[in-house]
Amino acid sequence: MTAADTTADDTRTDASTPETQPASRLGRIKALFSPDAVPRHEVDDLAADPYVATWTRGYAEVAAASFWSNARRMPELLRLTLRTAAEVSRWRVVTLVVLQAFSGVFQALGLLATTGVLAALFTGRPTPDRIAAALPSLILIAAFTAATALASNISSLMQSQLSPAMDAAALARIQELCTGVELVAFDQAGWFDEENAAERGAVSPHFMLQATVRILAALATVGSAILVVAFVNPLLLPLILVTIVPRWWAAVRVARMDYKVFVRQSEGRRRVNQIAYIGQSISQAAEVRALSMSPYLTGRYRHISRRILAENIALQRAETMSQILGDTVAGIAVAAVYTVLGLLLWKSEIPLAAGGTAVIAIGRAQASLMQMITSVNSLFAEGLYFDGYVKFCRKAETLLPAPGAVAVPEDFKAITVEDVTFSYEGAEKPALSNASLTIARGQVVALVGENGAAKTTLAKLLGRGYLPDAGTIRWDGLDTAQMDPNQLRQRIAYIGQDGARFPFTARENIRVGDWTRADDPAAIESAAEASGAHEFISALPNGYATLMDRSLSWGTNVSGGQHQRINLARGFYRQGVLVIADEPTSNLDAAAEIDFYNRLRSYGGTIVMVTHRLNAVQACADHIYVLEHGRISAHGTHAELMADPAGGWYRDSYLLQQNSFTSRAGEPGTASTTD
Repeated sequence: MTAADTTADDTRTDASTPETQPASRLGRIKALFSPDAVPRHEVDDLAADPYVATWTRGYAEVAAASFWSNARRMPELLRLTLRTAAEVSRWRVVTLVVLQAFSGVFQALGLLATTGVLAALFTGRPTPDRIAAALPSLILIAAFTAATALASNISSLMQSQLSPAMDAAALARIQELCTGVELVAFDQAGWFDEENAAERGAVSPHFMLQATVRILAALATVGSAILVVAFVNPLLLPLILVTIVPRWWAAVRVARMDYKVFVRQSEGRRRVNQIAYIGQSISQAAEVRALSMSPYLTGRYRHISRRILAENIALQRAETMSQILGDTVAGIAVAAVYTVLGLLLWKSEIPLAAGGTAVIAIGRAQASLMQMITSVNSLFAEGLYFDGYVKFCRKAETLLPAPGAVAVPEDFKAITVEDVTFSYEGAEKPALSNASLTIARGQVVALVGENGAAKTTLAKLLGRGYLPDAGTIRWDGLDTAQMDPNQLRQRIAYIGQDGARFPFTARENIRVGDWTRADDPAAIESAAEASGAHEFISALPNGYATLMDRSLSWGTNVSGGQHQRINLARGFYRQGVLVIADEPTSNLDAAAEIDFYNRLRSYGGTIVMVTHRLNAVQACADHIYVLEHGRISAHGTHAELMADPAGGWYRDSYLLQQNSFTSRAGEPGTASTTD
């Protein structure tokens, strides 16, 4: 192991020492049938998350369910698959089912016609007479075979049209839910794991439909064969059914083992993907090279990958052994079927022609059973993944905002925050406690305080990113919690410190500030001019049509400060009656920040500004709220807070920044970059 591998050893194992390996012969044999016989791995920096054990436990319980409980689940999965497909196109699903039923009938009739052919050929008449006697049955066989093939081809057409539509509908549902749920959903432990599992499960209906069609086709063939065999001699029926059970057992066992390993490797796969993203992302490339991280990242990647590979090798061995056992027992059952059939022919219990038909039917049934077992395995395994999609959707639906019960006003005279308290998911104490304030129409209100004082939390509550746990936020007396959140947010322009870098053109990056407006190039450029972005956007290779992502063909990236100006332009373009500016000017110098807020004031809205630069607060704010430890400790104008004889955080911090400014700038009036 290299030094990098040693450094990157962020996993621990159990059952990895010889003492923990099965010692008895019986134990070693059982180990061949179980993927648990290899060392299990946990990733140290993720295993401490208590939620991991919570969400995987439910999936593991499903994977560990008994054979018969899983067998009983097959009809439910078939029904669920057809229902899911019917939501996309009901008539195509009906066509599929009807065609499979007709296919079974055609095959049964074709097999029965085979008896007529064999009976004619086995007679003692001259060969031309035998062929002439068999000809009507041969014509029937050809007709039924053609009809079966036609039904199969039409079924394939229906399936090929349904599958991509099902994938698109399921993935679009995830997108709809993820973009529609309350922001608090993303703070919940395990949300991203569940969303990742849902994405895998979203394409499962596609594979489940394929498996269902194959199962229906196999059932049609097996059903026709059973009818023919029952017509020949009912004694053969139970023996044929016995051949199904061992392979069914093996299929369900393989699916359970595969899913069990999938669940327990979830942490390792997530960590491998995260490491791969760090090494392959353009946004991380410079930092990776500056820190010479290649050996470190590669070592971690290989170390976890080796552990996962060892588990997968053991899984393949266990699955193969289970399939061998199932096939062996099924082979013995098949031999018994042919033995009984031979005895019946020897004792003349059935005619030779009927016996020949039975042989053909049994052979066809066996081939279809093999197809059905494979399809059952696929259906069951995909059903487990689909469970993750269904559970995620149900959970996400409970986190969607409630319908608005109060109309959203076009404007307001005053926003009042009354005794608002809010806690983040899993936090031991509230981030914001008993906050009360008033924002009058047209005011510039500043929220100031140390890092962690809950300024951004309060800003997000004002912007309807979160709902208060207690207290109310009202627009002219109307509770915003009772309003439709999307309509309310349309009245608000939220400009954050780290605006999203969308992989769109520069023009579209600004236009998404209010994508519901008709595309107005003049308004977009006006917003860019207001934010100071117009000049550098115009100098880009394709101007406003330049793609703002270097990973795309002909795309480019801009500096952090330039990106921030695009973010500001997005806010100008939105034209909200309330503008929340949460440190959007941190990459700009102090003079540029003051210029921005002056431009924003001329924009005509009501402004809530969050900043650490108190000289900008002095220059721009009409009223200031000071937050300390999640509470509003003081408020007033700049003059009132500076005149407080007790001093206070604002006065002390302002004087500290001014002294720092004077000592660094060397002369009054020089722009400071102190943050």
